[in-house]
Amino acid sequence: MTEITDIPSAATAPHLKRAPSPAQARAGVQGIINLALMIWTIWDIRHRSDDEINGKRKLWMLAAFAPPIGPIAYFIFGRKRGAQKDSPLSSAESARQADITPL
Repeated sequence: MTEITDIPSAATAPHLKRAPSPAQARAGVQGIINLALMIWTIWDIRHRSDDEINGKRKLWMLAAFAPPIGPIAYFIFGRKRGAQKDSPLSSAESARQADITPL
């Protein structure tokens, strides 16, 4: 007959894992946010011309790899104000308005 002491408990069973602590969960979320911010920064730097970036592109690319300070600094200080590209929606909207003629 099997005794109760022969049944593996959660503490001794290696295949059963505990849920992450709140600190571990918070660190995971922060890591995901930092990674997303870094990817967004690199994408933005690569898709802008030199006229739309304050300073040297290579330095801002290096700053992108120092999350979260580098990407935040780029979005505050590295992008020139008023040098935004037209989005595809705004150009499509202007083309649609050009096709409308009054009756």
